[in-house]
This record gives sequence, structure tokens and C-alpha cells, in this order.
Amino acid sequence: MAFRNPFKLPIGDLLHRGFIYSLAGVTVWGAIMIGMVHRDTLKRGQEALAVKQAQEREAIESADVLQEKALAEQVQDALQGRKFT
Repeated sequence: MAFRNPFKLPIGDLLHRGFIYSLAGVTVWGAIMIGMVHRDTLKRGQEALAVKQAQEREAIESADVLQEKALAEQVQDALQGRKFT
């Protein structure tokens, strides 16, 4: 019994359709992956920005604390040099 083509189309046409469908599938998959990579990049950028802002806040707060300590020491030194009657 010989092989019968159920679609009654030439084998070249079937191969061509398969190739076109695979190209369409790869195109759709690529478009989806572009969207996923874009969203991941935005998410990582927001996380990096949050870390950078937290580090800047800590640096500013530590500088403020050091300045306050220096001012407090100056006040203590001034008060120790002054005699109360």
C-alpha cells in the first residue's frame, strides 16, 4: 500500500507551509520575549534606583549625625569653660 497524502497537496507545498508556520511561531515567540525582557529590565532598573536612593539617604543622614555630634561637642566645651554662679 502506497503512502497517500491526506491533504492531496504536493509534498513541496506541505514543506513550505510547515516552514512558514514555524517562522510565524518564532516571530510570535520573539515578540513575547521582547516584552518580557523589557519588563524585567524596567524592574531591575527600579530596584537599582531604590538601592541607590537608600544609599544616598544613609550618606546624608550619617553626615547630619556627624554634624550634630560636632555641634553638641562644641556646646559642651563652651559650657564647661563657662562658670555658673
